[in-house]
Amino acid sequence: MQQLVFGGNARKGLSGLRNLDTVADPSVTWRGDRWWMVLGGTHGQDRVIKLFTAESTVANDGWRIMTAQDDPGLAVQLADAPTPDGWDATGYHCPAYARGRDASGAVVERIYYASSSSFDSLYGPYQIGYLQLMGDDWVRRPEPVFTASEPWERGTVLEPNVLFCDGRWLLRYTAGLATGALAMTGLVESPDGVSGWRRIGAPEARQFDAHVIAGDHGFDLIISRHPLDSKFTPDDGLWHSRGENPDGPWNPAQQLVSTIDGTDWHQSGVWKPTAVRENGRLVVFSTVAQPGENPYVPALGIGMYEVSAD
Repeated sequence: MQQLVFGGNARKGLSGLRNLDTVADPSVTWRGDRWWMVLGGTHGQDRVIKLFTAESTVANDGWRIMTAQDDPGLAVQLADAPTPDGWDATGYHCPAYARGRDASGAVVERIYYASSSSFDSLYGPYQIGYLQLMGDDWVRRPEPVFTASEPWERGTVLEPNVLFCDGRWLLRYTAGLATGALAMTGLVESPDGVSGWRRIGAPEARQFDAHVIAGDHGFDLIISRHPLDSKFTPDDGLWHSRGENPDGPWNPAQQLVSTIDGTDWHQSGVWKPTAVRENGRLVVFSTVAQPGENPYVPALGIGMYEVSAD
């Protein structure tokens, strides 16, 4: 089963919202008594990416963008936009929710994201920071927590995917962006998710995203293959593998989705996956793109793919 959840040329799920017309980059978790999605969005000519949320009682259906209690046409922003002079002035790219413990042992909820100070280049340079829930407000940390330092990273890190497991914050990220180059993913760990990052293993070639979730018996790894400036191949799309530990090794990957399988709403790309388990099924969400009215700007959206957990 697969379906377009939000966006695309038809603006599915966005009709009637006067402050939101493009959405992408979902991160999904069970929170409280329902499924909760944080996503990036823009409106009109404003390119700064804001954060919004959607909710559903079941993972594979019924998603609704959250709106103001007294105004159903106003999508509610989760947090204030970054300051125009900040390191993250372009907004909250590729948000990723995570729940874990800070240096004091207290439980914290965070949304990690990548950003840059200007829109000069598709390739960044990007850095990674986070917002943290303080009472009822998501508060932006004023400085980034992870930046590029290795030659292969080419000065930019983005697409964070974060998992807290056994006292470690595990951050998977993308780097190595450049014209004609294929992205790579790296893995680092930290005791508090803020500092002391230590690289684990070697970077993985030809991956644009790597996202891990914990299951009842081991872990699921979802990766995306998405070239930024070359033609799609049958291998591009989403892949799934299993492992006993959150940092691998992983079983041979099986392809879940091919970008060029003929599906209209993802024929221009599939990336930024997030996944949950529900009723014996693996439900994967991702950014998707289809050709838009402007041939140089695809119509973005959020897709959902439901597969057997086996």
